[in-house]
Amino acid sequence: MPAVQCPIPGCEYVTDDLDAAIVAVLITVHSTTHAPGPVTAAKVEKVKRPVISTAGTSEEWAYFESRWSDYVEATKIAGRDKVVQLLECCDEQLRKDLTRSAGGSLTNKPVQEVLAAIKKLAVREENTMVARVTLHNMLFLIHCAAYLAIHIK
Repeated sequence: MPAVQCPIPGCEYVTDDLDAAIVAVLITVHSTTHAPGPVTAAKVEKVKRPVISTAGTSEEWAYFESRWSDYVEATKIAGRDKVVQLLECCDEQLRKDLTRSAGGSLTNKPVQEVLAAIKKLAVREENTMVARVTLHNMLFLIHCAAYLAIHIK
């Protein structure tokens, strides 16, 4: 069989004049020496930083904490950058209140201390007695509706 040239453009490799089976093996083995083409990674959208503001509920705070954890994991931030990014999550009014209550910058404080300070200002205090009365009233209405459904036809 005549000599066979490598099919890759720009490659000068040529087999010797050998049996067809041997030439096929040589070309196959040679093809592994060529570097694969550039791999293009999927373009991933930038992770949005969560936002927190004043007068929120404890439920909104739990949601913020969850989003913050996801953000930290996705962006791989650590150290002082983590505190700076956490402070950037606060809306302008909350950020002003934080600076006032801390007596200056919070960027040199530990993350947990900054989180506690944000929570103190961002979450309005909820009265547990009000929640109990609301729940009691809801249960009472459910029982009344069930009673009426059974006894009134």
